[in-house]
Amino acid sequence: MSPKRIVAKIAMSASMWGGAILVFCASFPTTYAHAEGSLDCQKLNAATSGPDDNFRPPASATVTGSGRAYFYSAPAPQCLTKRTFIVPGDVVTVYKPYKTWYQVMYVNKSGEDFQGWVEEGRLRLDGQLGGGDQ
Repeated sequence: MSPKRIVAKIAMSASMWGGAILVFCASFPTTYAHAEGSLDCQKLNAATSGPDDNFRPPASATVTGSGRAYFYSAPAPQCLTKRTFIVPGDVVTVYKPYKTWYQVMYVNKSGEDFQGWVEEGRLRLDGQLGGGDQ
């Protein structure tokens, strides 16, 4: 093999490895930034829960739309609770609005209660509980 070909082959190999290293290094900060910027559902729930801005008294709402309306552990799409859902016609107690979410409680036929956040578009507010002239 001629010296020119050897140099060209070394340059090509170095270029390929350099590209691989560049791709690896370029992806590392993005991965780290994603992990650092990931949403902590528990912290978001703690920050958005509590008595501020609650409905007083709480409201009642009926699930609308079609299919399951899933509960979320915090008011963000990333905080989906896959095993807890309500269906159209179910009635929930609404404690608080937050952006496009409602913090709710649902009591099933067995008396078990479930609390979480539901997208507001899936609920029709029916009025406040314990309403009437006071």
